[in-house]
Amino acid sequence: MKSNIQNLIQYIVVSTSFPPLTCFYRKIYELSIAIANLMLRRVAGITAIYLRRGMARGEVVYGLSDLDLLVIVDDERKEERLVKEKVRATYDRLSHLLPLFGGAEKELGIYSVSELFSLYNDYDFYRHWFNDGKYDWKLLFGRDVVKNLPELDDSELYLPTTEELKVWWLHLNKEFTPDFNEPLFKRKYLWYKAISEASKIYLFICHGKKLRGREAALYEVRNYLDGEYHHLIEIVQGYLKNLTSREALVSDELMKLFVTLVGKAFEEMERKVYGDSKVKLATVSIPNSYKLIAESNLAALLQSAELMLKGELELYLESVALIPQVEFKIDVLDNSDIDSFYMVLVQKEPIPREKLSRFLSIFNRYSYPQSVEPFIVSDGKIGFSLRSNNPHHCIKSPGRDPLFFSMLSQTVTNPRHGFEEVDAESAHCYLPPCTFEETIKKRIAKIDTIISSKDVYKMKTLEFLRFFWGAARTKLLGRFIESNELHIPLNSKQILEMLLQSLPEESDWLKAMDIEYNKELLGKGSEAYHFFWNSVALLNNI
Repeated sequence: MKSNIQNLIQYIVVSTSFPPLTCFYRKIYELSIAIANLMLRRVAGITAIYLRRGMARGEVVYGLSDLDLLVIVDDERKEERLVKEKVRATYDRLSHLLPLFGGAEKELGIYSVSELFSLYNDYDFYRHWFNDGKYDWKLLFGRDVVKNLPELDDSELYLPTTEELKVWWLHLNKEFTPDFNEPLFKRKYLWYKAISEASKIYLFICHGKKLRGREAALYEVRNYLDGEYHHLIEIVQGYLKNLTSREALVSDELMKLFVTLVGKAFEEMERKVYGDSKVKLATVSIPNSYKLIAESNLAALLQSAELMLKGELELYLESVALIPQVEFKIDVLDNSDIDSFYMVLVQKEPIPREKLSRFLSIFNRYSYPQSVEPFIVSDGKIGFSLRSNNPHHCIKSPGRDPLFFSMLSQTVTNPRHGFEEVDAESAHCYLPPCTFEETIKKRIAKIDTIISSKDVYKMKTLEFLRFFWGAARTKLLGRFIESNELHIPLNSKQILEMLLQSLPEESDWLKAMDIEYNKELLGKGSEAYHFFWNSVALLNNI
């Protein structure tokens, strides 16, 4: 009921955004910002308050534009955590008082000064985001910390900028979920923002043009796209001018435009970033996926997916594949990829939104520790996750994700045959050593920090076991990081085999722990917690 009332209010505001009412709405937004600034700056320990995104750039759609704030706290104070809690509590009061402020998790960023610099150095996404803040964000209070971040050349921003495209794909991805029921005027606004932001990034990476405004980007991008897309650009521009009109949303055609912009941006980014770099050969042994499936409901999911692939989707697909998930994330506590899978649909032609939505409804019926993440691959060049909450890995490209595409090339099958079993076939790929080595070294440093803390023993059993497998894989790879060739284990069984080869004296308890780990995957009671101390000690010694 609350969302329906909110949608109605937003619809009324959007449909009445013309003079003199726009003056009234502008005053409401300005007053809301002033109140937020006044309340937040009263919290002791705040270094700076920023207004960000569309409102800071002056690209406001009254009724739809939220007020996004970023707060930086002083990390020299011992009670830094307490200051952050007070900021969140103050923001929560604001969001109840003023509807222009969304939930704290979505619309509020809180960082200490040291966190700001650390994230800027370690994460591509934050490097792009904070760098944009130098030009787009509006300082409401305090000293301008963001402006003091290190300056970057354009060449250092090509890869980080593509991370923004992943965020917009996550927003658009909701269009394909079975329970998506946003009103038409909100969907139009989403497509307008996504296409214009993708155009800005494409223009920067492919043509060296830095445009801050969305409208400017949409006008400029037509100069570089085929004529078939010009009409779609006009449609997108028309959406902003007539959000409340009842014209149909051409989401399938707009998806093709978005995929084109993203594909060109990633391809050019990889040419500029990886084109002249040395490479490191990596080999993987692709396991028989069905031998890794521990749960009966996971097998049922795959059977249901195969039926639809052989029926409704076969005409649209070149091939399908079921391959292990492998991610090397800086966030070492996120190891849900261990013993999980990608279900990859290689498109022959774009799959209509309605059919994809029905396909994804199959996944909503199941919950399981071993996740299956469906991907679509367009033109064999770029992959898009259809069911992801992770903004860092929801788009895959050959240069950025060579393991994914090398495994895919070895396992694809005709959709009418389903997911044929592939037993221990080898796949080879070339890793850009600069980024891979940097990631491994950063992961090892974070792993060492975690295992040196007693908090590691407070982790839930399955979470700890997956952390152990992921950490062990990273530490083992760290031993051979200087080698020109690497063998990368894909799942817990292969990681166990590598551990047994490297540390045969640890074999008895490692094999016993593996048995208990599989019980955890099945949801059965286990005694895996008995191996926590041994596991941490082993990670310290690798």
